[in-house]
Amino acid sequence: MFTKKKMETKENLYCIAIFTDRELSDKEYDDQLEKIYDAAEESVAVVSEIEPPDEMVEELKNAFPDTKIEVPSYGVYKFDPEKLDEETKKMEKRHKWKKFFNTIPITEYLIVENKVMYDINQVLLFTTDIHEVISYINENKEMS
Repeated sequence: MFTKKKMETKENLYCIAIFTDRELSDKEYDDQLEKIYDAAEESVAVVSEIEPPDEMVEELKNAFPDTKIEVPSYGVYKFDPEKLDEETKKMEKRHKWKKFFNTIPITEYLIVENKVMYDINQVLLFTTDIHEVISYINENKEMS
């Protein structure tokens, strides 16, 4: 599940990963989404629920060596809309005939989005506390 918000370029934008070991119920997901958006809506581009594969867990361990990687937890990632546009154009160029006939599967776009939004090089915070996520976003709203 993911939710997109209108993106503005005046502020830092973030992608929030809700790491789980099972799919959240709609109510659980909506409750967490509501907490995040109520506190930091204009700074959050996307909130996704992710059951992290082993590869992602290893990357998080390397990025946060002093932190126990467990679920449920949250990751805050820097979102770069220009990078997403760039990677989308690269993918469309690789599939130029499908693009010409407007037949690129939505899954190709989702793969690019996921790759850009949850790039381990863009992870800023990993925590098990949703309030820490909200505090981090609110403290870092303005562009550096």
